[in-house]
Amino acid sequence: MVMRKETKIMSTENILFLAVITFFALLLRVLLFPFESGDYHQFLQGWYAALKNNGGFAAVGMNIGDYMPTYIYLLAAFTYLPFSDLTAIKIISCIADIVLAVFVMKTVNLYYENKTYGIISYAVVLLLPSVILNSAVWGQCDAIFTPALVACVYYFIKNEEVKAVTAYSIAFVFKLQSVFLAPFLLLLLIKRRVKLRTLLSFPLVYLVTILPAAIMGRNFRELLTVYFSQAGQYKMISMFLPNLYTWLPENTPEYISSAAVVLAGALVLTALFYLYKKQFTFTAEIYISLALFFALFVPFVLPHMHERYYYLADILSVIYVFYFPKKFYISVITVLSSTYAVCHNLFNTDFISVQLLGVVMLFVIISLSYHIKELIFKNPIMKAENS
Repeated sequence: MVMRKETKIMSTENILFLAVITFFALLLRVLLFPFESGDYHQFLQGWYAALKNNGGFAAVGMNIGDYMPTYIYLLAAFTYLPFSDLTAIKIISCIADIVLAVFVMKTVNLYYENKTYGIISYAVVLLLPSVILNSAVWGQCDAIFTPALVACVYYFIKNEEVKAVTAYSIAFVFKLQSVFLAPFLLLLLIKRRVKLRTLLSFPLVYLVTILPAAIMGRNFRELLTVYFSQAGQYKMISMFLPNLYTWLPENTPEYISSAAVVLAGALVLTALFYLYKKQFTFTAEIYISLALFFALFVPFVLPHMHERYYYLADILSVIYVFYFPKKFYISVITVLSSTYAVCHNLFNTDFISVQLLGVVMLFVIISLSYHIKELIFKNPIMKAENS
C-alpha cells in the first residue's frame, strides 16, 4: 500500500470519540493511582521529596536520582502544584500516554485514507495493559521517551530526517533504553537515508538539556556520564524479561555477562550487515517492521534487561498490526508476554514459566525476521533512488 498524505480534517463524531475514550482512559488511570510500587518507595518518593524540600527547580543542581536531569525537571515542575508526590509522578506519565497514543494514531493515519483506523489505534494504545500498568500503577516513565521514538519512525516515513533524528535525540536524553532503536538509526545512516551532519542535533540536544542542571550547580562531568554510571548498577543477568538469558541462573558470574554483551553486539552487527547488503526501497511498511524488529531483538539479546523493556516493542507492534492485520499474532504475543513480565514485578504473578516465554519471543522475532525478508524481496530498490 502506498503511503498516504495526512489530512488534518476530522469529523465531529471522530473528535467526540477521541474525547470520550481519552476521558475513560484517564479515569481508569486515576482509579489506579493509589497503588504504591516498590520503585516508588525505593526511588521516586525520595527524589520528589528532595526536590520539594529544596525549592523545586532550585534543587535540580543537586545529585538527585540516577536518571537524566530531563525527568528531574518534570518532577521539579510538579512540586509547585497541589498534588501528592504519588499523584504527581503518575500524572506526568499519564500525560505522556496521551502524547504516545497521538503519535501512534498519526503513524497509522499515514497508511490509511480512512481515519477510523488511526482513531482505533489511539484507543488501543491508551487501553493497552502494559501501558496502563507502566504509568498508572507502576509510575514509571517509559511513556515519556517512547513517544519521541515513535515520532522518530513517523518522521522517517515522511522523509523528514532532521525531525526524526531530533526526536530520537529527545528520547535519548530521557532514558538509555532508547538505544534499542539505535541500530535502526545506524542502518539508515549506512544506507544513506540519514546524512552524517544531521546527527549533530544529537549532542546539541544532550548539551541543551543538561545545561540547566549544570548552571544550578550539578557537576558537568557527572551529567555527561549519567548513563555510564547506570551501566553496572544491576548484576542479575536477567531481570525477568523473557529473553535469551532467562535460561541462565540469577547468580551467573560477571564474565558471562561480559560475554553476553559481546554476543549481543555481534548479533546486532550481523543483522545490520545483512540489511546493509540487501538492496531495497524504504517503504512505510519496511520502516515499521525494522523498527519493531530492533525494539524486540536488542533487549532479547542483551543481558541485565528489566521486565518492562519490551515496552517500545509493545507500542510498535500495535502500529505493525494495523499495517499487517494478518500478522496480528506478533502483536498479541508481544503485548501479552510483556504484560506478564510487568505483572510479575508488580503483583508477583507466577503461573507461566518465563523460560517458556523466552522461547515464544524467539518465535516472534524469527517470524518477524522472515516477514522483513519477504518485504525486502517485494520492494527492490528503484533506479531513481540509486542514482
